[in-house]
Amino acid sequence: MRNRSAADRRWAKEWRAQCRRQLGRGLKSRLLYGFVRTYKPVLDDAPFRVFNSMAEYRDWCERKLPKYLGYYRIGRGSGHRYR
Repeated sequence: MRNRSAADRRWAKEWRAQCRRQLGRGLKSRLLYGFVRTYKPVLDDAPFRVFNSMAEYRDWCERKLPKYLGYYRIGRGSGHRYR
């Protein structure tokens, strides 16, 4: 790690300075700006949903939700296998 480039060292220095600035902010500011609200298709479209079983919920997730959200079972049509 001794042979880091100048750009890497500069980035690390800027990152540490940003962390120090963050620690200087109050809790309310850190909570306000520390999370990013991201729209999740289908999940955010209804205020709530009710399922009779976990199996029903999992089936709904696999049918309705985009794969990139990660609500699917590994090993079922994903090409992955359980270990």
